[in-house]
Amino acid sequence: MRDQLRAHTHQQHERLHEHACFQALFDQTLGIVDYRDLILRLYGFYQPLDRAIGRAISCGAACTAGYDYAERAGYLAQDLADLGWSAEAIEESPRCSEAFDIVSPASLGGILYVIEGATLGGARIDRAARRLLAREDEAGRRFWSWCRAVGGHRWPMTNAYLEGLEAEGAAVSDLRQGAHDTFRLLADWLAPLDHSAPLAVARVP
Repeated sequence: MRDQLRAHTHQQHERLHEHACFQALFDQTLGIVDYRDLILRLYGFYQPLDRAIGRAISCGAACTAGYDYAERAGYLAQDLADLGWSAEAIEESPRCSEAFDIVSPASLGGILYVIEGATLGGARIDRAARRLLAREDEAGRRFWSWCRAVGGHRWPMTNAYLEGLEAEGAAVSDLRQGAHDTFRLLADWLAPLDHSAPLAVARVP
């Protein structure tokens, strides 16, 4: 099942990996304002997604093989506060409400395949963010540091969950759709940060 999900989303994964914002961070050409915009955008993606996943789990999903979801938005909110955002500004920031449309007990495995797999890239992003922020503590990069710390544990746990779904006869089409929709939604949500777009469009409020 994991191999099918990987093959089905390979092109989407590569396009997201090559997003201008992440490439600029790796190349050390990303400015601090643009980095703040990236963290804000990621918070707006994960805050509703955390809630939608929690709702799906409460309906009985993700009970296979001892899977335990960990919310992401809190780390990103801390990073935003570290970067100078007020609690009010964070609360009023844009949210990706479509997350509630793609998450269901049937699609959850595919969604978790994408976002748990993303933690594996945390170590590289954390190193780049550390260079950008030029400070030794985790302020402003708590989310990436968390990804680096837990990715090695969470990915095998997610694979065990997917293997359990396969053994139970879960519909692969639903999982593929969940993975596809997650990549698409994240790419669309990060599109305003694409620096190839006009600045008036690319700048996040």
